[in-house]
Amino acid sequence: MTSSEAVQTAPVLSPAVIEFGPFRYDRARREISDGQGRLRLGSRALHILDVLLEEPGRLYSREELVTRVWPQTVVEETSLRVHVSALRKVLGDGQGGVRYIANVPGRGYAFVGELRADPSPGGDALAPPPADALPASLSRPIGREQVIAQIGELLACERLVSIVGAGGMGKTTVALAVTAGLRATYAHGACLVDLSRLSDPALVAGELGQALGLIVPRDNPLAMLEAALRDKQMLFFIDNCEHVVDAVASLVDRLMRTCPGLAFLATSREPLEIEAEWVFKLPPLSLPDVEDTLDAQDLLAYPAIQLFVERARAISATFELTDAHAPAVRQLCGFLDGIPLAIELAAARVDSLGVQGLLHRLENAFELLTRGRRTALSRHRTLQAVMDWSYDLLSDSERLVLQRLSVFRGAFDLDGAVTVASDGALTQQRIVEDVLALCAKSLVVPDAADDERPLHRLLYITRLYAEKQLANSADAAAVHRRHATFILEGLQRARQAGAGMSRYHWSPALGSSIADVRAAIDWALAGENDVELGVQLTALAKRLYADVGRAEEYLQLNALAMARAEAVAAESDRDRLELPLRMAAVFMTGHAVDGRELCRPLFTRMRELLDRLGTKEDRIEALYSMSTTAFGHGDYRLSLALCEEIRTLADGDYAPLSIAISDRVAALNLHALGRNDAAETLARRVLAFNGVRIGRQFLSVVPFGVSMRVLLARLQWVRGDFEQAWQMLTEALEGSMNAHVFALCQTLGTAAVPMAFWRGDVAQASQWARDLWEVAERQSLPYWRAFALVFMRVLAGDAIKPGDEAAIAVAQCAQLGDVVATMRPVGPPPDTRLRVEAGEVGWCAPEVLRLLALEADCDATDMAMTRLEAALKLAEEQGARFWMLRIALSMANIAPGTAAPALATVRRLLSCLDDGSAIPELAAARALLKDRA
Repeated sequence: MTSSEAVQTAPVLSPAVIEFGPFRYDRARREISDGQGRLRLGSRALHILDVLLEEPGRLYSREELVTRVWPQTVVEETSLRVHVSALRKVLGDGQGGVRYIANVPGRGYAFVGELRADPSPGGDALAPPPADALPASLSRPIGREQVIAQIGELLACERLVSIVGAGGMGKTTVALAVTAGLRATYAHGACLVDLSRLSDPALVAGELGQALGLIVPRDNPLAMLEAALRDKQMLFFIDNCEHVVDAVASLVDRLMRTCPGLAFLATSREPLEIEAEWVFKLPPLSLPDVEDTLDAQDLLAYPAIQLFVERARAISATFELTDAHAPAVRQLCGFLDGIPLAIELAAARVDSLGVQGLLHRLENAFELLTRGRRTALSRHRTLQAVMDWSYDLLSDSERLVLQRLSVFRGAFDLDGAVTVASDGALTQQRIVEDVLALCAKSLVVPDAADDERPLHRLLYITRLYAEKQLANSADAAAVHRRHATFILEGLQRARQAGAGMSRYHWSPALGSSIADVRAAIDWALAGENDVELGVQLTALAKRLYADVGRAEEYLQLNALAMARAEAVAAESDRDRLELPLRMAAVFMTGHAVDGRELCRPLFTRMRELLDRLGTKEDRIEALYSMSTTAFGHGDYRLSLALCEEIRTLADGDYAPLSIAISDRVAALNLHALGRNDAAETLARRVLAFNGVRIGRQFLSVVPFGVSMRVLLARLQWVRGDFEQAWQMLTEALEGSMNAHVFALCQTLGTAAVPMAFWRGDVAQASQWARDLWEVAERQSLPYWRAFALVFMRVLAGDAIKPGDEAAIAVAQCAQLGDVVATMRPVGPPPDTRLRVEAGEVGWCAPEVLRLLALEADCDATDMAMTRLEAALKLAEEQGARFWMLRIALSMANIAPGTAAPALATVRRLLSCLDDGSAIPELAAARALLKDRA
C-alpha cells in the first residue's frame, strides 16, 4: 500500500466476552477472571491486554502500545515492559509450554493464545459485513481506470484473481477500487482481510474469521469457517499476502473447494500458485516513450506525470509543470520506473529541493525519499522500508543473487545472470531458479525480448537497494570483475559476428548495452581495479559508443584509458595497450563535431604503432577508421588515398573488403570531389555486391543500400535527372526507416533537406529539418543537431552571424558548410570558400564559384563574367547540369546586353532538363526565355 492508498480503517468487530485457556475477559467491564473468580491486575496491564485482543496475532509495535495505553503521557519504555511482565505473570504465560503473549525483540508484542468465542446464544453466527466494512479511500487511483476495469471483468468470470507487483506499485489502491465496484454484485457483500500486521502464518484463518466477526478455534479453524461460509456469496479482498503466502494459498484453496459462492481478490508481491488462480501483474504507471517529443501539457496525459504533479501541488500549492522543468520531471519519473510510492515520495521533496535538485540526488534515493505519510503502514513510509520488507522475505540464496544482479545497469538474460551470480557455491540451476523466483516476487521484471530470448532487468530502486547490499558484502569486487569480463566477452562476440552489407546488425542480447559497458569501464578504469581489462573494454566499446552517438563521452574514456595504461603498464606493454586505443580514437574522432584538429597527430602515431605491431587486419581496420574520419571532416583527398591503400591490402580472405570498404568510402569521396561518373560506377558496384558477411568492425551503422542511394540521389540531382533523383531519395528514406537512427539522419541531413530546398519545396525541407532536429535532440546526437540547427536558420531566412551557434557549427563541420553553400543566395561560408579554392571539395564548387562571382564589385562585370565562365566550365566537366543552369541564368542576368551566349546555354539546358515541374531554376529559365524572345 502506498501513501496514495491512505485509508480510513473501519473499527475491528470484537466480541464483548473473550475466552482463552482458563480465562474469561469481559471487554465492557475490562475484567479478567478464571475458574476461581476475578483476578487482580492493574488497569494499565488490562488495557494492554485489551489492545492486544483487538486483533489477535497482530504484532503491535512498542510505540503503538505506549500511545494507546498512555495517550497523553510521556513514559519510558521500561514502563511498558513492567506492565507486560505483570500481565504475563498473572496469566502464567510460559508455564507448561503455554504461551499467550509473544515478544518479537526490537519490534513489539502480539497475543498468540487460542481464543474461544463467548458460548452465549448466537455467539458463532455470521452477521453480514457492515456497510462500511471496506475502508474508504481518501485519494483517487490515478491512471488505473483501465486495469480496474480489466480486473473487474476477470473477477466476473473467475473466482480467484491475484494482483501481483513490486512494493509501492499501488496494489491495494487498485484492489480496493475493484472490490468497491463489485461488492454489490455479491449477495453477502465484500470483506477486507488485511494481513499486513500478521506475524504468524498459523493465524491467517483466524484473521479471516475476525474480519467476519468470528473467533475461530485454533485447533480446527477451517471447520468453523466452512460452516459459516458454505452458503454465502461473498467477495474476500485479502491484502498483503506475501509474508504468509503459503498459509493464504492453503486457506483459499480449501475454501474455494468447499464454499462455491466465495470469490477472492488477493494482493501480493508473488502469486499464490494454486489451481484456478488468475495472476494480474500490475504494471507501473504509464510514461511517455523516450522517443516522443512532448511539451508540458502533453506530458500531463501520462499517469506517472499526473501523480507527481498532483502530489507536488499538495505539498507546494505554487508548483506548476512548466516547459522549463518538464524534461526533468519526465526523466525523474522515468528513473523511478513509474512506481507510485517512489513518485509520491519524490514529489514530497519538491518544495525543499526542486525538480532538478531531486534529479541530481536520485542516487541517494534511500536517504532522500523518506517523507511518507504518517498514516501509511510503516513499511510504506520510506523507500528503505519498502525494500527492507521485500528483502527480508527472501531466502539466503535469493538475496545473494539479487545483490549480484545489481551490477547490471541494463537488461540481461539468464546466461548473463548465471555468469555474474555464479561463484562455485551457487549452482547454475540454483541461480536460474532464484532468478525466476525473484521474477515471481516482482524484484526482477521482464524486459523486451531480443531475438526471442527473454530479457530481465531490475527496477531502478531495486537496483540501488541491492547495490548497497552488495557493496557491504565481501565478494563485491569479484562480482564486478565477473560482470566486466562478461561484458568484454559480449563485445568480442559482437565484433566477431559478421553481417551482410545490406543492413547493419547488432543485438543487445550479446550483453553489451551502453549502460553496462559504461559501468564495467568505470569499475575497471576509474577505480583502477583492473587497468588492462579496462583498456580492452574501452577499445572494443568504440563501435557501441558510435552507435548511440556518444563520441565525445567515448573520447574522454579513451583518454582516461590511455593515461591509466601509461601510468601502470610496463614499458614493454605500453605500445600493445596503446594500439587498440589509438585505433578506436581515430575511428571516433570522425563522429565528433570538433574532432578535426585531433586527426593528423592521431594518424601519425597510429601508423608508427602499426608498423611495429599491427597485423594485416589491424592495418585494414586502422585505414578504414582513418578514411571514414577524414571523410567526416571533409578531407576527401586524404580519405580517397587511404581507400586506395585498403585496396592494395584487401586480398585473399580480405578481398570482400575491397568493395565493402574501399569502393563504398571511395564513392562518397569521388562525389564530394566532383568526380561524379567514377562515384556512380563504384556506388552501383556496392549496391550490387551483397550476401557476403563481413566483420562488425568493418560495417557501417548506415546500411550500404541507404548510403549509396543517398549519394546517387544527390548526384543525379546535380546532373539534372530530377525525377530519378527524387525516386532514389524516396527509396533511401524508406530504407532508413527500419535501420539505425543514423541512416535517417544521414538521409535527411545530406540529401532530403537540401534536395527539397533545391526543388523549391521549402515547406517540405523545413519539415524534414524539424524531423532531424527532433531525432538529434531525442538521441543526443550533436553532429546531426548542428545540421538541423543550421538548416532551420537558413530555411527561415535568418542570417548566420559570425560567432553565433550556427556559424560555429558550419565552421566545425566541413560537410555541413558544403551543403549550406548551395542553399543560400549570399556568399558561401568562409571555410567552404577556402576549401573550394584549394581543390579540397568539388561537388559544390561550381555553385560556390558562382556565388563568389556575384559578390564581385558591381562595376567589375568583366571579372564576374570571367569567374562565371570558369564556374560553368567546371560544372560541365562534372556533368552537373543543375549548377550549369544556375550559372547560365546568372550570366544572362548580370550582363543583359551581351547575354546571347548565356541565353543559348539556358535554352540548351532547359531543352534537356525541363520536366514541367516547378523547380525554381526551371521556372526562372522559362520566364527568362519568354521575356527575351
